Amino acid sequence: MRQLLATFAVITCAAAAGAQSPIDPPPVNEEAITRRLFEMTRPGAGERAIIVADPTYYPGITNRLRELLHAAGVAVNVIQDDLPSIVATYYSDTAAVEKREREVIESLLPLFQRSDIFYWLPTRGYADDLRWERLVQRSRVRSVHFHWINRYPAGLNDAEIRERTRITEARVLDVDLAEHAKRQERLKRAIQGHILRITTPEGTNLVVRVPADQWFHLGNGDASRERAATARSVRDREIELPVGMFNFVPRARDVSGTLVAPSIYQAGNVVRNARFELAAGRARVVRADSGEAWIHRRVPAIGPDGNLIGTISFTTHPMDRGRVIIELGSNWENGGANRTRGIRRLTMFLANATVAAGDRTLVRDGEFLWSEIP
Repeated sequence: MRQLLATFAVITCAAAAGAQSPIDPPPVNEEAITRRLFEMTRPGAGERAIIVADPTYYPGITNRLRELLHAAGVAVNVIQDDLPSIVATYYSDTAAVEKREREVIESLLPLFQRSDIFYWLPTRGYADDLRWERLVQRSRVRSVHFHWINRYPAGLNDAEIRERTRITEARVLDVDLAEHAKRQERLKRAIQGHILRITTPEGTNLVVRVPADQWFHLGNGDASRERAATARSVRDREIELPVGMFNFVPRARDVSGTLVAPSIYQAGNVVRNARFELAAGRARVVRADSGEAWIHRRVPAIGPDGNLIGTISFTTHPMDRGRVIIELGSNWENGGANRTRGIRRLTMFLANATVAAGDRTLVRDGEFLWSEIP
């Protein structure tokens, strides 16, 4: 059983929507988490690293990481992310968010362009813009995007935060990265060069023709210099922790059929049972049991390709089932060319999908059939 090392004072938090009650961030195994961050990037002497962090949110991880990097001969710069109280002053104003994004990029781009590694550590505030992604894009850094609890505490009570933290800590630490990477490679080989069929009990029936040379982003925890040298997209230099992202940009002309989504992530509870008919990757007909008007407003707001297939993803973390994620709209981080504003998109989770590649079933009713994937 892990020794829980970190303790924190009660700090009054604020999310973008306003002030929250004081919350004690739960203790976590900071030493093990820091070691995982370090090993993912395999830093070398003479490299330069940037850490973006919140000094009030797990500062022990930041400090331990600085010490490890310094001992390895890596020069470190630490940047403080915007506090929730600051984010709250501009979060609801699109023009103000974009202005803040530009300011950060203009100020920090020279530093990023002289650096090799970027660690985006957990923060209490989250502006929901592209400042850090654009800085990765416009530099050569390899990065770890450490997803913990954004917009902390996000309306959660103490017990809920502690439970979510416990689960996230397990997702970070209780996974054999080498074995997980092998699974992703097996899945990639099983899909390349085959016709992928995705079906659900709700009525989804999508057909995706996958070329033999299809590129996949493998979120396997490898943020090494050698891995970054093979990157074909910004996403390939943004390795997420916890691991498990597996996605690709299909050729639009090779995607057709029906997509039925119980909900749309960006719509919250507004949309229920949305039905999209796709031809050449574009949703031409859209219906929904509720929230249909929201979809019709949202799609043009995303951009000219707001109804075009963006990415197809699978969740491969060993604690996950075989969830399929379909996104329409933005795919620039993955190297796609869809015309959208920023990272606007429609994200749809298919929790109980069955996925077949050729005559081999990879996922049945939301469960990976790893024993069937050679």
